Amino acid sequence: MRLVSLFLLIYFAGLFSLKAKENISPSIHDQLDQQLIKNSQRYGIAGQSVLLLKNNQVIYQGQQGFANLELAVPVAEHHIFSAYSVTKLFTSVLMMQLVEEGSVDVKKSIRYYLPFLPVHWQQVTVEHALNHTSGIPRYFDAVMEKGRFLASKKAVFLSLADAEDHFEIGTMNKYNNTNFLILSAILEAKTGKSYQELVASKIVQPLKLKNTGHASALAVIGNMVTNYQGMAGQIRKNKEVDWSQYSYAHSGLYSTPRELATFMTALVSQKFVSRESLKKMWQPMTLLNGQSGYYAFGFEYALRDGYQQVGHDGGNRVKLRHYFKEEPGAGDSYTLVYMTNGSAYSVWTDILADSLMSIIEPKIFKQAELTEYFMTEVLKGEEGNLPALFKRITRVFAGDSPAIENFVVNRAYAVRYGAGAKASIPAFEMLTEKFPDSAHSWRRLGDLWQTLGNKDKALEHYRHALAIDPGLVKAKKQIAVLTQSGESKSR
Repeated sequence: MRLVSLFLLIYFAGLFSLKAKENISPSIHDQLDQQLIKNSQRYGIAGQSVLLLKNNQVIYQGQQGFANLELAVPVAEHHIFSAYSVTKLFTSVLMMQLVEEGSVDVKKSIRYYLPFLPVHWQQVTVEHALNHTSGIPRYFDAVMEKGRFLASKKAVFLSLADAEDHFEIGTMNKYNNTNFLILSAILEAKTGKSYQELVASKIVQPLKLKNTGHASALAVIGNMVTNYQGMAGQIRKNKEVDWSQYSYAHSGLYSTPRELATFMTALVSQKFVSRESLKKMWQPMTLLNGQSGYYAFGFEYALRDGYQQVGHDGGNRVKLRHYFKEEPGAGDSYTLVYMTNGSAYSVWTDILADSLMSIIEPKIFKQAELTEYFMTEVLKGEEGNLPALFKRITRVFAGDSPAIENFVVNRAYAVRYGAGAKASIPAFEMLTEKFPDSAHSWRRLGDLWQTLGNKDKALEHYRHALAIDPGLVKAKKQIAVLTQSGESKSR
């Protein structure tokens, strides 16, 4: 993997001078320090700042890398990071407050609160918007394509009146910023205040947050890190978006690990809504097929290792997550804030979060520990280690074949997007070896070889997929594309 040489020059880590009910051991502290270095080396992270809490008390803080690569400015505690879509949690909390006081009913149509919305959105409820199950058009695609925002929220909604919906309401989760644009419009309609005023009066000022707010990415903010973007393993300055103020309900946030942790701690400590309301709202939405969705009142949601995990990703650079047991006192709670300013391959923030939780409590967070082990073994590039890896995965999931396959698929893609397509070859080949009757496994490996430019291998795997499942549409389409293209390229 090609890395920026500056990553290895400077390393910084420190602790808050705060009282804590429990302190981690020097050994664990050192392991966490070393993991930040490992993550930088593996994924080409420009700079990172981390905060970990146990039962709402700080147990670890660390920084590593650079706030600005060109000037070799090391990341420090005072540095501010772009938090991007973490702002959606602010929107969700503001909506929680209106729901708790009875001003908003999440089961009612979004047109009940915003009658000017397109008539055919009548069946879309506030709950659908919160949990990305609305199916309505994505306005942000047009923004990125045209390079400009329309003048107002209302103009955006009207521009989508004749656009085709993406899917049937309630049938799936599809991340969509239009949903949170609608939620902010409802907040403003019910309160008579702008979204920025609500965030300031309900969140920022009560919590005395000094380094949290919204701004265009083109704004100059003191102590703000420089953002970077990965491109085929090389890292370069990010092409920033000049956010419109009306987009702040879904992006444009900046903050620090300390202040995001303060926000999450306030939420779980009943500073915004009661425990009863929070428990009721933090339930994953059920899709029409009976399966649980990935969101709970706008929070990313997962249940793993007996812990409910809620939070949000920010621009594929930041992770804010709270881990808790459903019943108070049933187990320790944890809050993790992991902020970066970019990486060489856009590593998933879930992978970064798991790498630290696997050190904090490996016997509790078994899937996090298994994920870190998977990434370590695959990235070694030593195929002889993979049988032992698969045996361990099988043991953790007690031989549950669908769960095993799903785990390997997810982590194979994590390697691909964290360290590059070539590095992920062993992981995808593991899928075809261990699940030879899975047409999708062969199709995924075909996709990988196509990305790497090897048409012959791509065709071989797509055809194998079709031999297993003749109805696999994507494999058919890719074969048609490849057989019409030029000469094959070797591996």
